[in-house]
Amino acid sequence: MKVAILGAPQTGKTQLTQALLGRLSAEGLALEIMDSASVESISPHDLVLLCGLDLGEAAPEHHHIDQAIRSALQRAKFNFQVVYGNGSQRLENALYCIGRYGATKQLERSEATVRWRGPCDNCGDGGCEHRLFTRLGKG
Repeated sequence: MKVAILGAPQTGKTQLTQALLGRLSAEGLALEIMDSASVESISPHDLVLLCGLDLGEAAPEHHHIDQAIRSALQRAKFNFQVVYGNGSQRLENALYCIGRYGATKQLERSEATVRWRGPCDNCGDGGCEHRLFTRLGKG
């Protein structure tokens, strides 16, 4: 399996590629990582990670490049995951995407725990939720 890492300039794609290569090597996993791949070089079987624009101030042209990449991926009907976070958080999010893609069980992590616990934390009834928030709006 190949993992294509895309992103506008200054989104940390090269740093993410290097961190992924190091971590995958340490885990004994052999996945091909394509840094700054073009959409044309990606196959439908590849995992595509798009680095988000969350690392500092993004210039307007970076937003245009990001949108162009997203549009090209959508036109080509490729699924892709957007990876956010700084440093190790971005690496962990990328590893999570790789694990969820089914590359290896080794990279899977447990689902995030829910932080909010309201009066109906075990209830899945939409009507109950509506009544709760309607009551809150009247206070």
